[in-house]
Amino acid sequence: MSEREHRLDGMVRLGQGRTAEIFAWRDGRVLRLYREGTSRVVAQRELRVARCVHESGIPSPAIYPADGGDGLIDLNGRCGFAMERIDGPSMLDSLTSRPWAMLRQALRFAGVHRQVHQAAVTGLPSQREQFLAMVDRIVEDVGADVVARVRTRIERLWEGNAVCHGDSHPDNVMLAARGPVVIDWGPATWGCRAADVARTVYLLRHGTPPEGIGPIGRLLIAGFGKRFQILYLRSYLRGSSVTRRDVMDWMPVICALRLAEGISQERARLRRVVLRAFGRSRRMGG
Repeated sequence: MSEREHRLDGMVRLGQGRTAEIFAWRDGRVLRLYREGTSRVVAQRELRVARCVHESGIPSPAIYPADGGDGLIDLNGRCGFAMERIDGPSMLDSLTSRPWAMLRQALRFAGVHRQVHQAAVTGLPSQREQFLAMVDRIVEDVGADVVARVRTRIERLWEGNAVCHGDSHPDNVMLAARGPVVIDWGPATWGCRAADVARTVYLLRHGTPPEGIGPIGRLLIAGFGKRFQILYLRSYLRGSSVTRRDVMDWMPVICALRLAEGISQERARLRRVVLRAFGRSRRMGG
């Protein structure tokens, strides 16, 4: 990628995800700038969530809304908001450069995730409502009857009022001088801890690596992902009221929700898993 592609109006891009890019901003801050086509409502929601999370005391970046208006910054037809710049590598960067420290980082990651789940935050959206809305998107992939069964499973399993990050993985934990800092709070909700843990287990075992990871990094992730997941889950469950069975019961639902995200590299496998788990695999040959 060229230097020009790493910059926007003189700003250096520091990172990127599927919905937004992170650029160096003034006064020691960064700008989370949403990609073209992202709804302004989505950006406003994520701004509110990020502020609520930081104000609760969870280790997360401070948020700096724009003065006036809806708090968003407009740039080149895109919108975003300013955040504290967190210096230091992500936990994923640390793992790919020092894989021998996997056990220590897995224990650390599990501890951070438990800390998030134990926090008290008001003003977050409902995980249950988010899940039910998302699963309707997969009707064309798996059919209305399977969607109905997924919805029934969600209603049966869902309980709780924990803070759920919604996308917790090592690339969303920055190893700052002050300790681990959790970033990318856009999907955060209040809801079921076991569902949030199941999402993390899926990402560690099967998730597509973040954009910008080179071939060597991808090989390392493929190599340590499953082992890291085992260590993380074992550590998280130790002393927790969440059980392994709770997490495994959520896995087919998490796969259905992941299918709703439209990630092409994972679609075929996810469709097979969902059809097998919810009863249409034999009739459809999937």
